[in-house]
Amino acid sequence: MTDPSGVLTTQQAARLLGLSTTTVQKMVANGELDAWVTSGGHRRIFRSAVEKMMPNRTPTPDAGSARALRVLLAEDDPLQVAYFQALVRRCSHPVTLTVVGDGSQALIQIERQRPDVVVTDLMMQPFDGYHLVKTLATETAYQSIAVLVVSAKSPVEARQDGELPSWVTVYQKPLQAERMLGHLDALGGRIARGV
Repeated sequence: MTDPSGVLTTQQAARLLGLSTTTVQKMVANGELDAWVTSGGHRRIFRSAVEKMMPNRTPTPDAGSARALRVLLAEDDPLQVAYFQALVRRCSHPVTLTVVGDGSQALIQIERQRPDVVVTDLMMQPFDGYHLVKTLATETAYQSIAVLVVSAKSPVEARQDGELPSWVTVYQKPLQAERMLGHLDALGGRIARGV
């Protein structure tokens, strides 16, 4: 029998995460939160899954620590944005996240901020992720930026449908949190070491 203290309703999980109930319901449906549905049709979410996404679980950097990893997210789906915001709070290194809705806005922010990492969807309007990646690949000033693609397409489909350089990492939605966190933590560690 499941311990009731380790289980949350959708509303309780939403309050803890600072998200809407609808967003949490969609995260459950997409497999982004460990949960199950009761015989009465109610979602029950494991408290441990919610605690992993809670903002207060990210260590607060002290004044003497290395600079934050600068991440730019180009994504037009509010649900995916909310999920990614919750995910970066779990990084073991400090992260500064900027969110834009398409590739043209991303290029403006890249010029202004010079992020360490660009995470982009492929299917956005009017300026999609393929155009963004192509621009980053052709501009020598942007060669040091890590590029992560997050798409509903499989990595094979994403590379077949557009020209993605071999150095671009492709993740398929629904995004596996632990894989992305591992990647961001590795990049954050490089920044902390000044590599």
